[in-house]
Amino acid sequence: MDQAPFLGSDYTGWDHAPWEDEPKFSSDELAVLLDMSIPAAVAAHRVGCVERDVHRLRHTA
Repeated sequence: MDQAPFLGSDYTGWDHAPWEDEPKFSSDELAVLLDMSIPAAVAAHRVGCVERDVHRLRHTA
């Protein structure tokens, strides 16, 4: 056998998990996300993020 058995611990190439990154939005997307006349669920759907991100952005803006 030339190769070691796969144990599931091979390096995946990630320095960190993708879900640990903060989302990045364009200025147009931010305009939609911060528009209080649009419900958070609708804004999240339009931009393609989760509703939690919309609430967090609106709370900190």
